Amino acid sequence: MNPKAKILTGIAGEYFVAGELSRRGYTACITLRNTPHIDVLASDGKRAVNIQVKTRCIERSSGWDLGNKPLEYENVKNNIFYVLVAISSDEEKREIVYYIIQKKKLNKLVERNFQDHLKTPRNNGQPRITKRRIFRMNYHPKFQVAKYKDRWNILFD
Repeated sequence: MNPKAKILTGIAGEYFVAGELSRRGYTACITLRNTPHIDVLASDGKRAVNIQVKTRCIERSSGWDLGNKPLEYENVKNNIFYVLVAISSDEEKREIVYYIIQKKKLNKLVERNFQDHLKTPRNNGQPRITKRRIFRMNYHPKFQVAKYKDRWNILFD
């Protein structure tokens, strides 16, 4: 994927999330680019949450990239969430899908699954070297995407 297109897709996802939160009556603010791991701050007036947005273009990617570094989950606070955004570049569809999940929960699941994946060698016997990614959201039997789709209510429960 063109690096500029990837950056623009990510930025669009952040704005879509902030817009969706605003549409639902929450206060949402996109952070500056130098705020590590927080893309959107949101509040319902009583509670504030930090959101990290991961965006993929449906036509160009089958998964969300969570990077090369181990994912922390033991010390992650309960008010930090991922919003995984899938957007279509098809101008007629204009599809946008959101999956909302607590960061602690997703990091734990992805990291444990990734470590299990690394233990199995590739077909040629070489060790696996790969990024932590969520493919097709259902590749792990314990992670069923349907229960996280449009679950905006979990942000402020």
